[in-house]
Amino acid sequence: MIGVRRKRPEAVETEDAGAPRQTDPELLAQRDRLIERFALMQSELGGLFYEMAIRDHVRMEVLIPKAAELQRVDAELAQLERMIDSGPSSVGGHCSACGAMYARGSAFCAQCAHPLTA
Repeated sequence: MIGVRRKRPEAVETEDAGAPRQTDPELLAQRDRLIERFALMQSELGGLFYEMAIRDHVRMEVLIPKAAELQRVDAELAQLERMIDSGPSSVGGHCSACGAMYARGSAFCAQCAHPLTA
């Protein structure tokens, strides 16, 4: 079952220095926007299914694409959280096609699937 994600702390403890490491504010803002979008999409999908179910007319051809989009946002959010957890050195750059940030070593953009390697 997919659950609503919670926000993580702004600073992460470093192993050697013990001083908090500040996370890129752009990454945090993007994560917050994705969390809100994920929660809204999840609520809308649940409401849509409920309305179909009470009318005894569940249409999978409508539900499946919406669930796939929700899964894509969830995967993008998971990748972004891994980048936040890994620190600033994990950001590989911005996609030339859509401008989304991608993790170091990524072959394709998680947002638009544009190839990131030459």
